[in-house]
Amino acid sequence: MKTELKLTLNNLKSNIKRTLFTIISIMLCSILIFTTTILVSSIKNGIIEISEKEKNDYHVILKDLSNKDFEKIKNKEYIEKIYIQKINDTELTEVDKNYVMKDNEKNLNIYIRYKNVKDVCKYSNDILQTLNISTGEIENSKNKCEFNQKLLTIYGIIDVEIETENYIPKCIARINYSYAIELMIIIIFAAISILFIIILYNAFLITINERKKEYAVLNSIGGTEGQILKMILFEGIIMGAIGIFIGGIISIFSSNVILKLLNNILKNTGYNFRLILNIRYIILSLGIIIFNIFISSIIPSIKASTTSVIQGIRNNKQIKHRKNTIIERILPIEGKVAIKNVKRNKKKYSIIIMLLVICMLSYITINTYIQYEKESAKLINEYDSDAKLSIDSTQNINYKKILKDYENNTGDKIEYTEYKLTGINVLVEPKQALLTDNVTTYNDGKRSMHMVIVGLDDETYNNYIKKLNAQYGDYIIYNKATEILEGRDLVYTNYDVLKTGINFDLNLISVLNDEENEVNQYKKINNGKLNGNYIITNENIKGFKELQFKYLEPIIFTNMENYNNIQKINSDYNDTEGYEVENWIVSDLDAILIKVKCKNIMNFSSYIDNIVKKQNIGIDAEYYSLENQEKIIYIEIVQLILNIIVISIIIIGIISTINIINASICERKQEFIVLNIVGATEENINKILMFECIYMFLKALMITIVLSIPIIYMIIKYMQNIIIENKLLVPFGKINLFIMGLFSISLMIFKYATNFIKKWQNYRREQ
Repeated sequence: MKTELKLTLNNLKSNIKRTLFTIISIMLCSILIFTTTILVSSIKNGIIEISEKEKNDYHVILKDLSNKDFEKIKNKEYIEKIYIQKINDTELTEVDKNYVMKDNEKNLNIYIRYKNVKDVCKYSNDILQTLNISTGEIENSKNKCEFNQKLLTIYGIIDVEIETENYIPKCIARINYSYAIELMIIIIFAAISILFIIILYNAFLITINERKKEYAVLNSIGGTEGQILKMILFEGIIMGAIGIFIGGIISIFSSNVILKLLNNILKNTGYNFRLILNIRYIILSLGIIIFNIFISSIIPSIKASTTSVIQGIRNNKQIKHRKNTIIERILPIEGKVAIKNVKRNKKKYSIIIMLLVICMLSYITINTYIQYEKESAKLINEYDSDAKLSIDSTQNINYKKILKDYENNTGDKIEYTEYKLTGINVLVEPKQALLTDNVTTYNDGKRSMHMVIVGLDDETYNNYIKKLNAQYGDYIIYNKATEILEGRDLVYTNYDVLKTGINFDLNLISVLNDEENEVNQYKKINNGKLNGNYIITNENIKGFKELQFKYLEPIIFTNMENYNNIQKINSDYNDTEGYEVENWIVSDLDAILIKVKCKNIMNFSSYIDNIVKKQNIGIDAEYYSLENQEKIIYIEIVQLILNIIVISIIIIGIISTINIINASICERKQEFIVLNIVGATEENINKILMFECIYMFLKALMITIVLSIPIIYMIIKYMQNIIIENKLLVPFGKINLFIMGLFSISLMIFKYATNFIKKWQNYRREQ
């Protein structure tokens, strides 16, 4: 054992550069696996911790549970925690399994957390069966048993609900990704392992091939196959231990950096991930790395240990002679020699070509996808405000104070507009004022149309009329009506409705529904509510962009006083013949509508939701730009992850390429000496190596182009469901710069390798 260990250490020292390259390969692969597991562990635990803190950590709610029913289920072995919510208490109180309901605590809501969230439906079904819900209570069971949907979604269990099956209530989940997530992690590790094995196998193969002569000599003087195999395995253990140790330390540092970058992207979402070293994941990573090192080293080790003396000393292969290609015929002598060298060392150089293809293909694919995703996120949507708040005016809510408190707490400047909206029918006189026939025609030949009327707060209204040089009290008519193009979903065209430069009157219309004759009769209300000056414009007001697409009618903007006067018609107008004012959009008179513009819609939405939840006030919120901002964050995260993957592939590719080139040149040392003897200069040999680099790079580039075309096509076809563009969004500029940069790196690697040739030439001259 001591002899084999000594020889192993001597072998490692004798070719320190090759040893270092192999250790670096192991180190890089270890970093890839360790970093992946640390990030998975940290992000998974962080999401769960934050989600359970914000969304509470219960899985199911049992409502109106009696004391008797509570006693039936509280000792179930799969229950981890039990909470109760006392009357008039917004917080949950944790109780143990010995808890007994008091007389004044009957029919409380019970919140349960299971030990294994993956089996939430299995356990819930057992509870439903234990409670023995009867057939008549099946519908009530849906209300009696609810689930913490937000938290379960984090775990990958989506749309959990109670359904009926054979008249029995049953818990089902529409989608259960909890197992799929683990499967995805396994697939990621499998893919990394395959890459790991290919790279390390190549590194060990090069190292062992360089020592075949040494192993053959040892074999000739009495060394056994077992002893040689032990020496090779010792080398693998020593280099593996060093590479894993250094890789593990760097992994902790790199994981921390990546988490900081991720936290910077997610700073507005409430998520803040911290580094977590989960011993289970670390042991798993270590096992994968050791297994990969063993697999990568065992095959070349067996080959080396069984190599015959003559074969090991010769270390040559039969060279197949092929006809010269057209390229070889037109190239100078250095180019011809270079191509023959590449073909003769096909297996070695195929790995370099494969690594170049992976680097270029990854970069092209990832950046094309990111470019399309970014463009889709930049699309001008139908809103130019961030949110709409509907506030219950009967509760006397001071929404201005709520918005001001948000500004003071966050520093985010809020712009808001108070408004009301309804839809009315108006008669246009004279009818020649209309430019379109896309209106209702009455039996007396008169024309009317629907219009949207919007009442604005004074500040917004004054800014609008100032911009249009109008006067206070004027009605501003946004003169564009919208039409959906035939056969095209969500594709609109606009057209003018009213002529400019012509005087006209608008009067409200009342309707009598004659159900007996199935005919509606219409009547003009000449009460002066719409008397005033009309300003026709094609310039919409800021914050109301969606109105030009949401409704297909022109819009009247006015101040709140005029709006309220028009709304009073419903109560003021009284006709004995049964006519009623027809409002085609029913306005909620008890609601105040607020358009909000802010910098950070994610913070704002969380703030409003918390206010509503804690104070139980009547505010309904619709967040227009929230989805878009979440998408941008999603794209940034995807871009970060994919860029890290690309950088990792490039670094591993560069190290592996340096290793292969150096090994190839070492094996061809005698060949270069012979070339030098027959008259080849240092410049000629450098040209041979440059031609080898250019040939391999061009071959890799051609393969990449062929593979990238269908992949880019699939990306474009997929993204056409989201974004329609008349031009290609492939980032050709970035791709060209990357390819040129990669080519420059390849040339530098070959240039670095020529230093070995200079040393051999100097050594030969000294001899």
